[in-house]
Amino acid sequence: MLQMKTWRPSASVVIWLVASFIAVASCSLFFYATQLDGEYVPLGNDSFYHARRILDTVRDPGAFYQFDAKIHAPEGSLLPWPWGYDYLMAQIVRGGLALGLSTDPMAILIWIPTAAVLIAMALLIVVARRLGLSTWPTALAALCLALAPTTQFLFGTGQIDHHYAEMIMVLAALAAGLRWCAAPNDRWAAVRLAAVLGIAPAIHNGLFILQVPILAVLFVRWLQGHAPARRSVLWFAVVLVAMTTAILVPSQAFREGRFEFYALSWFHGYIAVCTALVATFLGSFARSRRTLLALAIVAVISLLPILAQVRMASAFVAGTLKWLDAIAEMKSPVDAAFTPEGALIITQIYSYLIWLAPATFLLCVVQCWRERQSERLLFWVSAAAGLALLSTQIRMHYFGDYALYLPWLVVANDYVRVQPHRAKTVFLLTSLALVMLYVPVLRHQLVAPVVTANDGTFKDTRPIYAALGKACAEDPGIVLADNNAGHYIRYYSDCSVIVDNFLLTPQDFAKMDRVAQLFAGSAQQVLRAAPEVKYVLVRALDIHRAADPSKGYDYSFFYDGTPQLAIDLLLSPVTRVPPEYVLIDEIRFPGADNITYARLYKLQPSARVGK
Repeated sequence: MLQMKTWRPSASVVIWLVASFIAVASCSLFFYATQLDGEYVPLGNDSFYHARRILDTVRDPGAFYQFDAKIHAPEGSLLPWPWGYDYLMAQIVRGGLALGLSTDPMAILIWIPTAAVLIAMALLIVVARRLGLSTWPTALAALCLALAPTTQFLFGTGQIDHHYAEMIMVLAALAAGLRWCAAPNDRWAAVRLAAVLGIAPAIHNGLFILQVPILAVLFVRWLQGHAPARRSVLWFAVVLVAMTTAILVPSQAFREGRFEFYALSWFHGYIAVCTALVATFLGSFARSRRTLLALAIVAVISLLPILAQVRMASAFVAGTLKWLDAIAEMKSPVDAAFTPEGALIITQIYSYLIWLAPATFLLCVVQCWRERQSERLLFWVSAAAGLALLSTQIRMHYFGDYALYLPWLVVANDYVRVQPHRAKTVFLLTSLALVMLYVPVLRHQLVAPVVTANDGTFKDTRPIYAALGKACAEDPGIVLADNNAGHYIRYYSDCSVIVDNFLLTPQDFAKMDRVAQLFAGSAQQVLRAAPEVKYVLVRALDIHRAADPSKGYDYSFFYDGTPQLAIDLLLSPVTRVPPEYVLIDEIRFPGADNITYARLYKLQPSARVGK
C-alpha cells in the first residue's frame, strides 16, 4: 500500500508565518486612529499628500502628475518624491476595487502598509539565513522585527508614507547582495542585485546610496585579488544602467534635464553609470599600483560633478538646514538621548537596544576587519552604515533597524558553531537579554494610544478643512496657512497652498521663509505683501492654562513667539479684524471658556482693490 507523503513547511516558513502574524497584529493597532466620524484618514502629515496623489491617480491613471501647480503657489512645484511609489500604490488600490474588496479606495489604501510587513519579514528571514543563522536566532530576529515600534510606525495601518517601502528596498538590496557575495560568479545573482538597486530610486530618490556598500565590498575584494568574474560584473553593470534608465524615462525631472539628488533626475543616471563603470573596472583589471592610481583618478573626476549635490545632501542629513528642526522625524536620536524626556522617548521607540548602538557599531567595524575576506563583509559594512544613518535622524531608522539586533545574533550564532555543546545556554541567555531589552516596548510603546491621524491638532481642525473645501469648490484660490496645514488643505480642497511640509529643495525653504514673514506681519501688511492670497487660515498649535490664572490661557503657534497675524486674526475679536477679511468658519472650545482655536477668512477682492 502506497503511503502519501505529508508536506511539512520548513522552519523558515513557520517562523515567517508566526512572526508575520505578530507583526500584522501589532501594526493593526493603529486602525482606530484612521477612523473619524465614518471617514478613513491617513496617519501622518506626509501620508495625506501621498493619499491625495494616489487617490487622484486611482480616479484617472492618465492624469498622474509629477508637477503640482497647487503647492508652493503661485508658481507650483515639481514633487520631491519620485513617481514609482505613488503610482504603484494607485494600481494596487485599483486592483482592490476591481476585486470588490471595497468601494472606498481609502479603505483599501490604509491596509497596504500593514500587508507589506509580510514582505519585510520574508526578506529579513532570507538575510538571516544567508548569514548562516540557525533556526532559533532566526526566530529571534523575526520577533525583534515584529515587535519593534519602528516597524509599527512604518507599517502601521494608515501609514501611507513611503518609508516602509524604503525599508523593504533596504532589506531586498542586502538579501540580493549577500547572495552575489556568496556566489560572485553567478550572473543571475548579479542581475537580481542590479535590478533591486536600479529600481530603488523610483521608491525614494535617496536610495541611490544603497549602491555604496556594494562598491565598498567590491573594492575590498578587488584589493584582495578576489573580484567577481568579469562576465558577472558586466551583467551587473548593464542591468543596473538599464533598470535605472527604465525608471528615469517616466520621470519629469529627468525629461526636463535636471541634475538634482532630490529629484529623480540625470543625477541618478550619473550615479548608476559611475557605479557600473567602477564595478566593470574592478572586474576587468587586476590590482596593481597602476590600476589603483587609475581608479583613484577616475573616482576623483567622477565626484567633481556631484560635489554641490553632496554638500546639500550632507546638510540635509545632518539637519543643519534652517526649518528642519520644525519636523519631528528630522531630529537626531543622539541629541534626544541627552535630554531626560528625549531619552525616555527614544528608549520606547527603539528599545534599550539603542543604548547598545555605539557598541554595536564598534562590533560591526571590528567584524568588517575580521571578515574582510568573508562573503558576509557586505552585511557588516551595511550594518555599520545603517547605524550611522540611524543616528542622524529619526526618519533614517529603516536603514539601521535590523542592525540594532542582527549583529549580536550573528555573533551568538557563530559562537555556538564553535561551542555547539553550549547552544541551549547561549540561545536561552540571548532570548532573555532581548526580552529585557524590549521591556519598555512591550509594556508601553506597542499599546500606547495614537491620536487620530497621528496629529494632536487634526481632530480639532478637521471641521475647518471641510469649510475650506466647500469654499474652494465654489471659488478656488491660494491659502495662506502654516506649513503643517499644507498637506491637509491640499487633501481636502482644490485650493493652492504656499507652503507645506516638503522641506528639501531651495524653493521649499524659500516658501517657509516667506510664510514666516507673512505671519510675522500684520493683517494689513499681508494685504499689501501677498495680493495673490484668497484665504487665510490661522490656528494655534497648543492652548493651555497660564501659570497665572488671571492671565487665562497661553497660546503657542507654529512659528516662534506669537505671530502678529495671529494676534490680528485669531486673538482679537472678529469686530476688530480688518473689513477685507470675511470670516468663513472658526473653531472654539466651549468647555474652555469658549476660547478661539482656529479661524478661516476669505479676502474680499473689491475691498482690496479699494485700498
